[in-house]
Amino acid sequence: MCPMNCHPTLCGMKVTVDGNALTIAGDPTNPDSEGFLCMRGNTAHEIVGNPKRLLTPRWREAPGASWQDTTWDAAFDRIVAAMERVGPAAVGFWQGHGNAANDYGFGLKRGQMERFANLYGAQHWNPAMICWGLGGLGLGLTGALETSTKEDM
Repeated sequence: MCPMNCHPTLCGMKVTVDGNALTIAGDPTNPDSEGFLCMRGNTAHEIVGNPKRLLTPRWREAPGASWQDTTWDAAFDRIVAAMERVGPAAVGFWQGHGNAANDYGFGLKRGQMERFANLYGAQHWNPAMICWGLGGLGLGLTGALETSTKEDM
């Protein structure tokens, strides 16, 4: 599946790996996309090996300070300390979109996030409420209820 999550198509991809190089093409057997990939899907190979891609957690002491690499343990310790300091009433969980937020990975990710928020006692928001719902409202207000078709892209 394309990692860009352009719901509802979830375009199928054929990915070939040769060493560190990726070749990406649309999957003609995918019933939704029928081999089509938009510009975003066709350039997904640029994510792997991109020098700007973050591979470790980063933190900074204050806004405007420079970012520093840190370990996962240190990052989680900072998050836990901040959550303990402010309490669950001041924390809300909103899962964004990404590789695990499409229809195929969404159920697992959503269940874990909701359970964690409930155990902690915090609010949890579904991404559909913010992204799809408000996006649809915005389209309705502009009179453009149809989104781009494959042919338009």
